[in-house]
Amino acid sequence: MVNWESELKRYLAKKFKEIMGEEIPLENIHAVEVDFNLTLSALTISELGNIYAFAIMKEDFEQAKKLAEELEKRKHSIKIEIDDVKRVGSINVYKKSRAKVKKPVVSVPIKVYPDGMIVDFEKQGDF
Repeated sequence: MVNWESELKRYLAKKFKEIMGEEIPLENIHAVEVDFNLTLSALTISELGNIYAFAIMKEDFEQAKKLAEELEKRKHSIKIEIDDVKRVGSINVYKKSRAKVKKPVVSVPIKVYPDGMIVDFEKQGDF
């Protein structure tokens, strides 16, 4: 399992410095806890896609399945697309339609490691 907590802490420290102008040492960020006990029907497609990416990163496959089922109910599909050579990819949400050309409704960039995936927080920007 990848150490996504460490990556997220670095991103949070960087954002804190950008916003507040002060540096916060990584050792001062003690825990990153994420509770996804949400009412899925109240979330937007974008929120569902981003939370799905986070669930995959955390290897919480039960939560990811629930999110994928909610997207399916809303006539959307989710695909993980990876470039093995560059070790990057994206988790894309597509609206199901008859159109041949499909652009993702939501695209969450990821980094791919031998032991898992991490949301690319730098490329993702603000959730």
